[in-house]
Amino acid sequence: MKEEMSSVDIKYIVEELQKLIGSRVDKIYHDGGEIRIKLRTKEGRQDLILEAGKRIHITSYIKEAPKMPSSFTMLLRKHLSGRFIDAIEQHDFDRIVRIRIGDYTLVGELFKKGNIILLDPENRVLAALKYEEFKDRVIKPKAEYRLPPARENPVDISWDRFREIIQSEGIEIVRALARKLNMGGLYAEEILLRAGIEKTRKADELDEDELRLIFETMKSVFTGEPKPNIVYENGKMLDVLPVELKWYERYEKRYFKTFSEALDEYFGKITVEKAKIERTRKLEQKKKQIMATLRKQEEQMKGFEIEAQKNQEIGDLIYANFTFIDNLLRELRKAVERLGFEEFRRRLEAGKKEGNRIALIIKSIEPKDKAITVELDGKKVKLYLEKSIGENAELYYEKAKKARHKLEGAKTAYENTKKKLREIEELIEEEMKKELNVKRLEKRKKRWFEKFRWFISSEGFLVLGGKDATTNEMLIKKHMEEKDLYCHADVYGAPHVVIKNGRKAGERTIFEACQFAVSMSKAWSRGVYSEDAYWAYPEQVTKKTPSGEYLGKGAFMVYGKRNWLHGLPLKLAVGVISYEGDEFVVCAPVDAIKVHTDRYVVIRPGSLRKSELVKKIKHIFEKWGHKIREEEIMAVLPPGSGEIVEVVD
Repeated sequence: MKEEMSSVDIKYIVEELQKLIGSRVDKIYHDGGEIRIKLRTKEGRQDLILEAGKRIHITSYIKEAPKMPSSFTMLLRKHLSGRFIDAIEQHDFDRIVRIRIGDYTLVGELFKKGNIILLDPENRVLAALKYEEFKDRVIKPKAEYRLPPARENPVDISWDRFREIIQSEGIEIVRALARKLNMGGLYAEEILLRAGIEKTRKADELDEDELRLIFETMKSVFTGEPKPNIVYENGKMLDVLPVELKWYERYEKRYFKTFSEALDEYFGKITVEKAKIERTRKLEQKKKQIMATLRKQEEQMKGFEIEAQKNQEIGDLIYANFTFIDNLLRELRKAVERLGFEEFRRRLEAGKKEGNRIALIIKSIEPKDKAITVELDGKKVKLYLEKSIGENAELYYEKAKKARHKLEGAKTAYENTKKKLREIEELIEEEMKKELNVKRLEKRKKRWFEKFRWFISSEGFLVLGGKDATTNEMLIKKHMEEKDLYCHADVYGAPHVVIKNGRKAGERTIFEACQFAVSMSKAWSRGVYSEDAYWAYPEQVTKKTPSGEYLGKGAFMVYGKRNWLHGLPLKLAVGVISYEGDEFVVCAPVDAIKVHTDRYVVIRPGSLRKSELVKKIKHIFEKWGHKIREEEIMAVLPPGSGEIVEVVD
């Protein structure tokens, strides 16, 4: 399974990422070997992931940011936040990407273990993920940054140079291509497969026509039309590619519009799987230890059970042969007393040679213990000469009793260990159910009205408001029609508000639209609780001014009668509503929100900073099961500080 991007992959992704030129760096996050750059682009938010030694692409898989930013993070933010991307380049078909941001350059080394390095305007190292020394270059603060030695570029190489370096090699053509032209084994195989030339042929034995065919095929592979895809084998991801390869023609594939999307799906899923594994790694290790303990306990219980049974059977066997053993012990005791153990042993060995039945039964003599071992019914029984038959039997019964006692203790320990195993398995299951610290930003296509502030009135009318001078201008010029109504607050810098199809709207909708106009004005940031607003007809709103006057962008004149509403409260509600098949977080007058949802948060001007207010609202929404990013809530709230006055659940 592929784990890092190739030089070919980087060529295609760098071409695709040219659309990010001009994007503004909003914030930078660092975790382990990767950084994520949050960008403001023409298309809205985009997150660029750069992982040392592995990958670069736009991502929708967002890791939870570390609570304490690293010093590397803070340094990157200090020099790059607020600046614009001026260039994204690949160095000489190598696995090195240079991102120029203002006066600084961010270098992503994607070969081997890789590195990420920030360079100052003089090409000196400001910071790096790791500081290293090599034979021909050094990565240390204030040191001049030197690129690794240049390698041949198969995209730009000339025919003469290609022929020169390939024919100088007396090795297989597939190895010559892979090594000398920095393309790797897969693309070397692909080129030869398309050219119909056996890969094991020696490079210096190919004629000029064959070399020319390989050269032209190579150029077509590396300049072909992108067709991003993920290759699957037995349902599992195998590779991710910017172009379609004949090498994988019999494999299952999934195609994507952009290479970034393909890379994100591929590496994003790997990231999620790694996060799952990392989350339960310690618990799984503990589970393995517990299971090993269980196996040892099972072996112990089996051993105690065998020991108890064996000793019980020997005790029973002694009593089953009572007369024989009693006589045997009496006679042997006398013989040992008369002869001594050494003489007794000598005579016993002689008796065995002569085939004496009693001598053959005795298997060993242990003078130290004053004991003999005999064989009865195929079992070896140790008998102590100085003990009676009953005392000998009792020794085995006592051993059986101790073994059974140990068995009971082992069973109790075994059950306790099984309980621990169940508990750890439940913990693992709970951890797997928890939300990962890697979230995927689900991007849906934005509706046209989301360019503006908006809400749906309690009577079902769409109400739009400008966000700034540009959207104010656009709203009035492009989207206000004769059948609409126009609303505006009696506050300098207030947004223009339009009720779509407003001529049919009732008093409730007009009141809500005017309340929206005052609440979204600068009156909110001033902390006042009420203001005046009016409504008028579209034909009263114009760019025409009295002679000698000029209106700036987003400003309009209103002529004729204005229909005033006085003392409108600056009070709004935030909730999640369904509209035209999608769910939206909306901030609007309370009456307009409560018609469309049962759960909402009521706010008014206050002392709580907007960022803190957003966090509180987000926390409330999470309790209700809504996963909403802070940026979405921030975008719909009025300007300035506020406070929560009611939570309707």
